[in-house]
Amino acid sequence: MKKYTISTCCIFLIMLSTSLSSQDDYWLNKVSNYTMNSSITDDSLYTILSNWTQHKQPDSTGVIITYYNQINDTLNAPYVLYIPPNYDPVRKTPLLIYLHGGVSTREFYPIEEDFMKQNYFIPYAEEHTWLMLFPFGNIDTSWWDLSGVHNVQTQIRALKTMYNIDDDRIYMTGFSDGGSGSFFISMTTPDDFASFYPLNGFLSVGSLVTGKPTFIANLRNRRVNAINTDLDGLYPARRMRLVMNLALQAGANLLYKKYLGIGHDFDYAPKEIPIMIKNMENQPRDIFQPILYWETWTFEYGKCDWLEIVEIDSTMTKKFWQLEYQTQLPDNRISFGFYPDDDFEYDGIMVYNLVDGETTAKQMGLQQNDLIIAMDGVPINSLEEMDSLKAFKQRGDSVSLTVKRFEEEVTLYGKFPDTTYYDAITYSKPSGAVQAKYFGNEFVIETSRVKKLAIYLHPDMVNFDNSVKVTINNEVVFDDYVAIDREFMVDNFLRNRDRTALWAKKLEFEL
Repeated sequence: MKKYTISTCCIFLIMLSTSLSSQDDYWLNKVSNYTMNSSITDDSLYTILSNWTQHKQPDSTGVIITYYNQINDTLNAPYVLYIPPNYDPVRKTPLLIYLHGGVSTREFYPIEEDFMKQNYFIPYAEEHTWLMLFPFGNIDTSWWDLSGVHNVQTQIRALKTMYNIDDDRIYMTGFSDGGSGSFFISMTTPDDFASFYPLNGFLSVGSLVTGKPTFIANLRNRRVNAINTDLDGLYPARRMRLVMNLALQAGANLLYKKYLGIGHDFDYAPKEIPIMIKNMENQPRDIFQPILYWETWTFEYGKCDWLEIVEIDSTMTKKFWQLEYQTQLPDNRISFGFYPDDDFEYDGIMVYNLVDGETTAKQMGLQQNDLIIAMDGVPINSLEEMDSLKAFKQRGDSVSLTVKRFEEEVTLYGKFPDTTYYDAITYSKPSGAVQAKYFGNEFVIETSRVKKLAIYLHPDMVNFDNSVKVTINNEVVFDDYVAIDREFMVDNFLRNRDRTALWAKKLEFEL
């Protein structure tokens, strides 16, 4: 990605080799002092937790701090936080999360100060006094794997123990794979976020890479502002437009823009970022939306705000309104089908491995550890130079590669395949769906292939002094008074660290 320095803010890089465990222990002890005090009533405890302000002044501001999330015994995922100079722990502060591209590498990207200092959003975070979180992902923690999603969620919750993050002003953006990851999280785990801003990403990547379904009708629940460019060799706007039209058919809350004359690059940053920041400021999270639609194939992606699908039953007949939104996408990308060796530091392109399946590389006879030095007789020293030559190629064209193999130069000949078509979404797993609405303490819910569901209640959402009525599939299943469930409320607060989404009661129904 081309780097663009917008301002010269002063930033220092602080490396921490530990996690936030000590701060977490401090936070938990402070919470326990209130929750274990039986003299504090449930209503008073709700007020205390929803107005929680136990945050310390950081040692420094205007700095970038590196933390680590210990995922398992062998995987320690880094993440970086930018603290703006005027950060004040007394005030709730918005948080912008930026997902990087190229998430399928073997190792985490090295954490370099220049990368963070020249991130396009840092000057705006400085100007508007926003915190910025940079998660780091790799092949084991990609943005569309459960481990990667949990990694980001854990980082948000850990930071909430130490910094006064505005629960209703957490935004996600990212470029390339980061844009595709923003799409995926908006369709699977949107609870923490106010809105999403995918940049030069592709909505289908999470489904196509994992072989699991994603549900674009879930985009009804959060605003998504997406951008693509016409000359992008990976995700051109003409292909993305087909999926965006599909999303609009599904009722997505979507704004889609494209820029002309730009490739897979963020050259539109100076023009677009001020617009994005203004949109973010005008779009706080609304967890009390009166109408929700949610669909999932697994309970791990089962919750959206006050609605949760706990268990599905694939033997049930799917309702007419639960649709599989699908379109055929042209695969006209020009790709050889090999992985380069990222650690190779000399001229040429070292082949680390070949992509599975029938590829141009395999048809040509390209092998692992071949050093590519020319394409169609034109010398090349890098992937960028190869991409420049590929830009003049179309599906069905012939191509040659000259490689060094065991100190011998070999020229390989092949042909790019003709254009093929593939499904935009992989519907490989049965799913359940719920469409629900509430108004004046009454919930009306319809389900499709759902065996068990739950609704979450909040004193700002319903009046606990009046009875709550729940109708599911035209049958009244609950009509009674509710009260704050202290144990559930505290457990929810400890797990999610969310003062706004302080759900005080959970009603669960088996159908």
